[in-house]
Amino acid sequence: MTGTSPYGVQDETLVPLAERYVSAEPVDWRGDAVYPMYCAPLGPDPTMISLRLCSAAPPEGLLGLGIGLSVLGGHVALGGRRLHGVDVWTDAMAPGIELEVQAAGPDASVTLTPVWMDTAGATESWTGNYGMLIDSTPGHAPMLHCSTGIGPADFAELVVQVEVTASPTDESRYRGALYDLGVAMHGRGDLEQACVLWTQAADFGHAGAAYDLGVVRYRRGELYEAEHWWRAAADSGDVRAMAGLAEVLERRGNPSEAREWRACASGMQRA
Repeated sequence: MTGTSPYGVQDETLVPLAERYVSAEPVDWRGDAVYPMYCAPLGPDPTMISLRLCSAAPPEGLLGLGIGLSVLGGHVALGGRRLHGVDVWTDAMAPGIELEVQAAGPDASVTLTPVWMDTAGATESWTGNYGMLIDSTPGHAPMLHCSTGIGPADFAELVVQVEVTASPTDESRYRGALYDLGVAMHGRGDLEQACVLWTQAADFGHAGAAYDLGVVRYRRGELYEAEHWWRAAADSGDVRAMAGLAEVLERRGNPSEAREWRACASGMQRA
């Protein structure tokens, strides 16, 4: 028994799936491994997330059904904006859709979960019997067989094919090379040259370089400069920079914005 049934019956199949997840690891559901999310690590280059709808049979009464995409330690580049996550509905996935995701730190990852819109227009997830069966047949793109949280678990409600592919650009290669060279200079003890290279990389949008520059400036007591670089990295989704920015803002007399960044960092770490 993995939980207490709200019905007073010692039958684990009556415990909703959402109450049984304790991490990203799957739970056993009638002999199948059911996951709360699909996770994939992100490399330093821009990554394309491709979603293609294979079939949809939403429970009666729902206004929408889709996949929620969240990025930990990075962002989705969409329409000139940097977003920490987006909901992709079946009408957008039907013809196939690609989303560009950019890591902001070494531990960046992307997660996919089923989402649905109820009759009141509210978007929901992580409740009831939501989850997914993941078909990772070698040589084929993974298939996500998703159940919403409405009623009994039914993994035929939404079936989506997902592909995660790196798509390095000339600019990303260049800024990555600048950052790596800066790391090498730092390892040799040449901090000033490392900062010159990291500044060039950060100016090209490398969030890791901006974070490292923030660390250097903070340790020197240069709080204004530390705020500048950590804000650039935080805006790209770097959780480490969010925590550092909150500390700087607190010290510079802006506790309200500091609380906002701490809450943002905490929310992304829980995602």
